[in-house]
Formats: sequence, structure tokens, C-alpha cells
Amino acid sequence: MKYRTFFSPDRARYILFTESALRHMYGYAQRKWYQNEAGGEIYSPTPYSSSLLVDVVVGPHQRDRRSRHSFNPDVESTTQARNEQFENGRHAIGLWHTHPESQPHPSGPDRKTTEDYLRAFGNNRERYLTVIIGNRGEVPAITVWSAEKCGNWLRWGELHDHPAELLMAELSMR
Repeated sequence: MKYRTFFSPDRARYILFTESALRHMYGYAQRKWYQNEAGGEIYSPTPYSSSLLVDVVVGPHQRDRRSRHSFNPDVESTTQARNEQFENGRHAIGLWHTHPESQPHPSGPDRKTTEDYLRAFGNNRERYLTVIIGNRGEVPAITVWSAEKCGNWLRWGELHDHPAELLMAELSMR
């Protein structure tokens, strides 16, 4: 699978994950009972657009605190990675992490962390995403959620019948 695309519930916005971003996250799927959660941030060159391209994924970092059912990023490492990506024209638009379940859903701490990140951006973001990678299947399930500035949580739906190549062409024309 070269790309995966997720649309907001109103279909006004979408996120397209590149193959390299997907491969990075899939590599940490918790397929074995002894694997710990992993995660980091997702980046886009188009953070204020209705069409987001996620072409860079960073994390986990060596100093993150990880267990079977939790992931707590090291703030210093995350900040350094964010600054490096910003210098390369990439902006943090959300968090990603794994869950030891086939159809992952955000936990209470996942929601709190995402909302904390959104607040930290002040008026610079209308939403912050959380992407969760499941542990079953050749291509793991991914769920995408957004914490909205208005306080809502939205689940973004994957669109399987929309040719991602057309979306990539649209994004490259910007």
C-alpha cells in the first residue's frame, strides 16, 4: 500500500500518509506480547491547508518512557526533533503511537496528551491529530482522531476508493 488517506467527518479536509511515513509507523506495531508502545510526532509541509500531506514521522526516541500499555515521549528529544523538522519546512500536526489492539481507540491519557499539545500551540492550530497503529493484519489498522479547538473530538474515516495518486498530484501543485 503506497498511500493511505483519511477524511474529516464533513469530508472538507483530508490527510494523506506517504509510504515512507506508513512504513515507519508499521515497523513499531505491537504484534508480539512483549513489545512496548512506541510513538512520536507526524509532520506536514502544509499545516494550514485542508489537504495535509504527512511525509515525515519521527519517534520513538531513546529516552521515551514506554511500556506495553503506555507511551510517554521525552520532552527534550521531541522538542529537538520538532525544531529540526521546522528547519526542513515541516510542521508538527499530530502525534502517533501504537496500541496492543486490533482496532485502536484513544485512551483517556491519549486524549489528554493530544489536547495538551493543541493548547501548547495557542492560536497557531485549530486541531491536533492523534494517529494510532493497531497490531493485527499485514497492513495494520490505523485510526485517526483530531482534538478540535472548540473542544470536540472527531474520528477521521479512511477512504479506500479514492485514488491517492490524484491527491498526491493535487498536493504537489501547491
